[in-house]
Amino acid sequence: MAQCCSTGSPVGASVYVGVLEKNHLRAITYFRHSYSDTYFENDHKTTENVQLSNSSFNFAGLALAYGITKRLTVEIDAGYYFDKTQNFKNINYQTQGNGLSNATFSVKYGTIVKPARQIEFTTGFGLRFPFSTNPQIIDGVQLNRDVQPSTNAFGISEMLFFNKGFPAITLRLFSINRYDYNFTDKSNYKYGNILLNSIFVSKKIVKYFFGILQFRSEWKTNDRDFANKNEKGDSRVINSGYYLFTVSPQLSYSIAGKWNLTAIYDLPLYKFYKGKQMTPAYSVAVSLTRDFDLGKSNRGGEIVTRDK
Repeated sequence: MAQCCSTGSPVGASVYVGVLEKNHLRAITYFRHSYSDTYFENDHKTTENVQLSNSSFNFAGLALAYGITKRLTVEIDAGYYFDKTQNFKNINYQTQGNGLSNATFSVKYGTIVKPARQIEFTTGFGLRFPFSTNPQIIDGVQLNRDVQPSTNAFGISEMLFFNKGFPAITLRLFSINRYDYNFTDKSNYKYGNILLNSIFVSKKIVKYFFGILQFRSEWKTNDRDFANKNEKGDSRVINSGYYLFTVSPQLSYSIAGKWNLTAIYDLPLYKFYKGKQMTPAYSVAVSLTRDFDLGKSNRGGEIVTRDK
């Protein structure tokens, strides 16, 4: 019944999504903790016939991006669930999974890149793939889908990114729009497709400190179980699919002008869940990012860094 509020890799350091300069490498690592303790049925809380007391996950991710040309950047990211946990309400029982999540290989192209005017419009396409197409089994028992670390299926992603900077007032506005499509797994089960739309406002507070405010809308379609029919006689999983609106304040600090450390807090403001599902209460994350200039013309090939 519960979707455990995550499928595949949760979004990490989403601020760093634009194209890179030629021969520049970006490394991003992040950790996210998420906690859920409330069931929703449509747009209201419910406690009737619920199974779980709470659910949570702890996830670490790593992404590497490289600028092939001024406009073309490639990126690969992957992650690991230390745990995806469910605690049941009326019995003293816990179920837990862990392991590698899906990975993504993406290509991004800067359709409009004007550094002098601080304008960028970038499109991207990615292929998501599981490290295993088989569901996780512990002690001879196959874990339920809500605590599986991976979708065990392939998928594709499309992205649009727009950025506009206002250097005179140290303000930056940008938006990220992403659509994830999931294919069917070995068991003829298909996770719902997800559309994410985010608007960010970034403002310099003092030297090396930046405040960021993100407004994020998430829409997920129903899962499909083609091996089983619901009571209406079709493949839709009734207790799946949602609309979620989240506000995410963030604080970023540039360490020695080289490392960017960001703290993130996600707070859902509006939830609409189809059927009856466990929903997120909050999540917190921390990310660390650094850019490396690998151009041969820089100091005879020596690696140098820059602040973004």
